[in-house]
Amino acid sequence: MKIFLTGATGFVGAHTALMLLESGHELRLLVRNKEFARQYFAGHGYDLDDFVEADMRDKTVLQTTMPGCDAVLHAAAMVSLNPAKADEVYNNNIESISAVVGTACDLGIKNIVYVSSLGALFNPNADCITESSPLGVSKEAYSRSKRDCEAYVRNLQQQGSPIQITYPSGIFGPDDPKLSESNHALITLLKIIPRTTSGLQFVDVRDLAKAHVSLLENPPRQDYQQARYIVGGHFYPWSEFHQLLESVINKKIQSPPVPGNVLRLFGLIMDMIKKVYPVDIPVSSESMAIVTQWPAADSSKAEQALGLCFRPPEQTFSDTIRWLIEAGHIDKKIFKTGDFGNQ
Repeated sequence: MKIFLTGATGFVGAHTALMLLESGHELRLLVRNKEFARQYFAGHGYDLDDFVEADMRDKTVLQTTMPGCDAVLHAAAMVSLNPAKADEVYNNNIESISAVVGTACDLGIKNIVYVSSLGALFNPNADCITESSPLGVSKEAYSRSKRDCEAYVRNLQQQGSPIQITYPSGIFGPDDPKLSESNHALITLLKIIPRTTSGLQFVDVRDLAKAHVSLLENPPRQDYQQARYIVGGHFYPWSEFHQLLESVINKKIQSPPVPGNVLRLFGLIMDMIKKVYPVDIPVSSESMAIVTQWPAADSSKAEQALGLCFRPPEQTFSDTIRWLIEAGHIDKKIFKTGDFGNQ
């Protein structure tokens, strides 16, 4: 099978691409920098040359390069909480969903997978997030873009387009080509984890990639509106997540108790500051609401339909932290003899 894939040098796209190659599939990769992509995959033992170097919003290029492919995976998205980039983020993601997924539908491709986000379904008043949960009420540009992209794709499903959707949570794992938001945040969490309300929902990128391979190898047959799968992995209350990371690195991590309403107030203050000073800090009223009011998500549908078995979180974070150290993102000196980094 030949698959047209966007986001191949992003965290999710790269792992999915490698797993597809390992399974014997051919890839045509839409990238912004083909030399970076070529070097990345060469470093993993694959000499690839079928690249499309273009903007993912360029419908003209997509209309001429998608034909000949049996399937499409759209994993690319622009991610930023910088208010100065709000319009760019929103417009980029909205235009790309129309260009990539819309073009695939127009060309009659019968096997399309779209990587959405659990954030598109976030509702602080929900008891649990499922595939039937209503779309969220996000206000920030990135979250709004994912919600509105989701609405666009659901409309295509309703019209009979063969699209399957995945909803990943926070994504962690090793071998991160450009150091994703989640892995970057993990570096901070290794120093301090506020004990507050709710908890962290996370999935290993390798488990998510396995889900994508399964969906691509098993295209939807009917009732496309049911082809939606939460790949949420594990949910840990913050106090338990603190214990988990401490057990992995064999080192104490600061964990001051902070009420949820205090963090949300801090997020609101940061929103007001950003209106005056364009600081690029990933703290906002919405992000703090997610941190303190996140309802756990139910991944049972994906587990049953795709045969997923989420790997133990200890393995995810052990592998991820070890990679962060080896890649130079974490100074080895912060781990004393006998700690994780020296084992």
